[in-house]
Amino acid sequence: MKKDISRKISRIKTLFLRKKIAQGIEVVEQLCRDYFEVHVGVAQAFRSAFQAHRYEHTLGRINDYELEKGSYEIAWKVLDFVEKLSQYHHTSPYLTPIPPLDIDQAVLRKRDLLHVKALQKKGVPIIFLQGNSGMGKTTLCKLYVYTYIAEYAYVAWISSGAGLVDALVAGFFDEDNQQQYTKEYKSVKFERIVKFLEQLDGKKLLIVDGLDAYDSVDLAMFKTLYETANFDILVSTTKAYTGEYFQTIDVAYFDEEQSSELFFKEHLSAKEDQFLPKLLGLVGNQPLMSRLVARILHQHNQWNVKDLYKFMRHSPLANTNWQIADHLLEDRPQDDKALFTHVLTLLNIGDLSENEKWVLEQFVLLPPFEIEWIDLKKALKLPAGLGKMLIGNRGFLEALESLTKKGWLTRDKTTYKFHGVLQEATHYFFRFKIEQRWDVLAQVAVNLQKIYLEQKRFSEAHQIDRYLKIVMIRYE
Repeated sequence: MKKDISRKISRIKTLFLRKKIAQGIEVVEQLCRDYFEVHVGVAQAFRSAFQAHRYEHTLGRINDYELEKGSYEIAWKVLDFVEKLSQYHHTSPYLTPIPPLDIDQAVLRKRDLLHVKALQKKGVPIIFLQGNSGMGKTTLCKLYVYTYIAEYAYVAWISSGAGLVDALVAGFFDEDNQQQYTKEYKSVKFERIVKFLEQLDGKKLLIVDGLDAYDSVDLAMFKTLYETANFDILVSTTKAYTGEYFQTIDVAYFDEEQSSELFFKEHLSAKEDQFLPKLLGLVGNQPLMSRLVARILHQHNQWNVKDLYKFMRHSPLANTNWQIADHLLEDRPQDDKALFTHVLTLLNIGDLSENEKWVLEQFVLLPPFEIEWIDLKKALKLPAGLGKMLIGNRGFLEALESLTKKGWLTRDKTTYKFHGVLQEATHYFFRFKIEQRWDVLAQVAVNLQKIYLEQKRFSEAHQIDRYLKIVMIRYE
């Protein structure tokens, strides 16, 4: 086997010498799948970095010289990684890919960040960050990773929409047909993961993002990872933890000053307005909504702060939307109902183009995680009969960009995300269109799932399957 690996590594070096960088990275990823299963995420991170670099060139942000120079820099990093792989050691601190950080929003969470660190200094290794949707729990997790990465020998990030066991198995191992795994088999795989992690020296960090449903088995796994594999663990969740073993932090709403600071970061041309505290207070000084109203006001000159505040508070539309939210979300907290009401109201006055509406409909059936532009494009092109929208990529990309500027989507280089709170309200807003086009939209989700399965990204693939079922029964 060692001779086979040496031959493949030699081929990789040859590809890079011939300037075939993209092809070389693909071969590196396959090498990891074949021999170094826990390194696949690192190889995928190199691929994403290279795609993002080329995307910058496509947009004209960098010239040909900068494209070639940056490509070589990425290539050398990959070659260093491959050289270390040949020595049979885990050399990267990233056990899984780490999502990007929106630094402008994250800086407003430093108070919570210090709270997390203070608890850990007291010897509390497992902390639940709990709070309503849209509060910035995921952002706080990212901020922690990027602030304290140097303190950890290894870092792992998993999104738990597929369930904790599925996410751990999918995050660390690459095997076909994971949907067929039995619970007992997954348990065996989890034991393999723990044994592998035990062999890695140094302190480790695990982020479990979006664990909104967990049981005693999941909690026991956290204890095992802490006690046997030397892990600090951060869990973001909307489900309050009531036990005594783990520590909790309630991720609070912004205060008036924080909310205003975020508003002005998102709307640089805005001026002080006596109605701004009232508008931000109306949406609860909630980070997600403070950002959204700032971007909407920036994009729509016909609205000013005073007009938007009065409309969202006193209009018949706002009252109707509250009644809808109260009916649909009868078992949910008042804060969730108020948020749903505000999003519906903003959708009604959002002045969305037909292209923008079409794009949002595509996201409604997809889980609220970061999706690569290239993967989304592939998924949308596969089914037939998608209409005139896809005559060219330009119109679709322009709609994505305009939705990002208006605050409905978030973007980091080549990835787009539709926040779950916005997505839920948008589903109701477009419900009749979505019902009529359900089969086509569901096929897009299935196509994306197939792409992820081919890429060995099992955690995301599982989440798509599970989320389709949730959306199907959401408003029956």
